[in-house]
Amino acid sequence: MKKIIALLTLFFAFTFNVSAQDASKVNELAKKDVALLSTIVKVSPQAQAKLSEAFLRKHEVYTQGNLSEERKKIVAKSIDAKLRATLSADEMTKLQANAEVYKQLTQN
Repeated sequence: MKKIIALLTLFFAFTFNVSAQDASKVNELAKKDVALLSTIVKVSPQAQAKLSEAFLRKHEVYTQGNLSEERKKIVAKSIDAKLRATLSADEMTKLQANAEVYKQLTQN
């Protein structure tokens, strides 16, 4: 009985550790996206917070794996809508002029 309890404890400890590592990786990727966006346009701290949440959700979805193309398109449209709602028209034009960065922010 003690061995079973010990095994279950180790199993749950390992599972919790792995999910914590995934969460920190997702947070890091979201911060990189915000930093990348900041290289193109000046982003206020309030906008950074809003966009960081959107990028966090994006990376959470992408880390789930086995995404259909339809789901990827929905995520890309969601990020695009959040960018358009947060950035001004001039900032959005600057971002779209840099197609590689725009694609990375919305689709990868």
